[in-house]
Amino acid sequence: MNPLRELRKCLGFLTILPVRMGFKSYEEVARAAWLFPVAGVMIALVASAVAFASLYFLPRSIAAGVALLVLFLLTGFHHLDGLLDIADAAMVRGSREARLKAMHDISHGVAAFGAGFFVLLLTYLALYEAKGMFTILVVGEASAKFAMVLAGYAARQSSHSGMGSAFVTVLRGNHKIMLLSLLVYLPFLAIAWESALLVLLLVAAVTLFIVEASHRLFGGISGDVFGAVNEISRLVAMLVLV
Repeated sequence: MNPLRELRKCLGFLTILPVRMGFKSYEEVARAAWLFPVAGVMIALVASAVAFASLYFLPRSIAAGVALLVLFLLTGFHHLDGLLDIADAAMVRGSREARLKAMHDISHGVAAFGAGFFVLLLTYLALYEAKGMFTILVVGEASAKFAMVLAGYAARQSSHSGMGSAFVTVLRGNHKIMLLSLLVYLPFLAIAWESALLVLLLVAAVTLFIVEASHRLFGGISGDVFGAVNEISRLVAMLVLV
C-alpha cells in the first residue's frame, strides 16, 4: 500500500485538482477511502489560504462566501448535487421506484431548492461567525469526508447499481478501512479539542440517521446519499464549532 498513490486516487475522485486520476475503477477509490479525511483537509487548506488572502482587501462577510465558493469549486459541486437529488427524491410520495426515478431526474424541484438554500446559508453563516476560519474549514471538511466512509461502512446495501454501489461493496462492514479512517481523522478533529468529542458524536449520529433513512426510503444508499452525507455532516461539524 502506497499512501501517496492512494491519496492521489482520493484527490482525483473528490476534487478537480490537476492530479492524475490514478484509478481504473471506483472500487480502487473505495479501498483508498481511509485517506478521505486527508483529502478533505487539503481542500480546506486551499479554501483557508484564499479566505486569508481575501481578508486583506475584503470584509469578513465576503471572505467567508469566497471560502465557501472555493470549497464547491474544488469539488465540482458534485456533493451538493447529491444533496439536491436526495432532497427531491425524499419528498416524493409513492413507491420506492418513484423515489429512485426522482433521484435520477436531471431537473430539480422546490425540495432541492429548499435543502440547498438552507444548507448553504447555514454553512456560510457558520463560516462567518467562526472565531477562526482555518479551524472550522479543516474540521468541517475532515468530518465530511470521514462521514462518507462511515456511511459506506454502515450501509447494508446499495439502492441501485452505480458509483455508490462500488463504495458500498468495498466499505460495508470493512473494519480495517473504518478504523484507519478514524485514526487519520482524529488528529485533525483534535484541532478543535474543546468540541472534538461533540463533533464526532453528532457527525456520526447524523450520518447513521441518513443511512438508515435512505434504506427505508430508497432501499439502500447511493452516490447521491454519499454526497448528502458530505454536505450535511460538514454543516453539523461547523455548527458545533460556532
